[in-house]
Amino acid sequence: MIYFIRHGESETNVKHVFAGRNNSALTEKGREQAKDGGYKIMELGFVVDTIISSPLVRAFDTAKIVADIIGYNKEIIIDDRIIEYDMGSLTGTPLHNISSKMLINAKNSENTKDFANRVRSFLNDWSKTNEDILIVSHAGVGRIIESMRQNGDLELFYDLPAYPNASVIKLD
Repeated sequence: MIYFIRHGESETNVKHVFAGRNNSALTEKGREQAKDGGYKIMELGFVVDTIISSPLVRAFDTAKIVADIIGYNKEIIIDDRIIEYDMGSLTGTPLHNISSKMLINAKNSENTKDFANRVRSFLNDWSKTNEDILIVSHAGVGRIIESMRQNGDLELFYDLPAYPNASVIKLD
């Protein structure tokens, strides 16, 4: 089984800017959300054999907090394939209501097919194991996964709602 948890609230969330691949730290609230995510995993009875995190600090710190709560004492694996979508020129700019089309057409933004392919590659590789996996990643990664799960137009992934910070999602 594969589970997904979005990182806890980050400083860029509080500043209301597009984080993208910026290395934004967790806030105190984000650390508490991460703890709550760990407790939720325990409450649901999910067994986690392997934790895999995005390399960005907000995800990795969430992974460490969750690992501590659930008693996970192995190495947390870093996998660049689940790093956040590269928003190009929008990174670091104030949040405003944009469509997927506007996002994917921003200067220097990541190619949507490349983004979907790297996340799909990750999921394909890890779905072949008999282990229960916890992915700790980002809103964009969660959105592209949902788009794939719904057989939606991948170029419209950003139009889907983001998983809430530190929410635990069971993927099929």
